[in-house]
Amino acid sequence: MKNLRALAGLFLAPLLLPLQLALPLLRVTAARARAARAAGDRGALSIELALIVVVVVAIAGAIVAALATLGQKAKGSIPQNLPIPANS
Repeated sequence: MKNLRALAGLFLAPLLLPLQLALPLLRVTAARARAARAAGDRGALSIELALIVVVVVAIAGAIVAALATLGQKAKGSIPQNLPIPANS
C-alpha cells in the first residue's frame, strides 16, 4: 500500500504541475485583494478579483483542452468494426 501511494504521487506530480505553478500567483493576487479590501479601495479590489477569475478560467481551459486531446487520442485507438460472434 505504501508503494502504491508513492507511485500515485509520482504519477500525479507532473499532471498537477500547472496548478502548482499557478498557486503562488493566486496567493499573491488574493493577498493584494485582501489588502485592497482592508483599505476600502473598491476599484483595486474589483481588478484583483477579475484577475483571479481570469487565472481560474485559464486553468479550467487548459484542463478541458488536455481532456479533449486525450479523448481524441483514445478515439483513434478504438476499433470501428468489431466482429460479430457466430454463437449469438
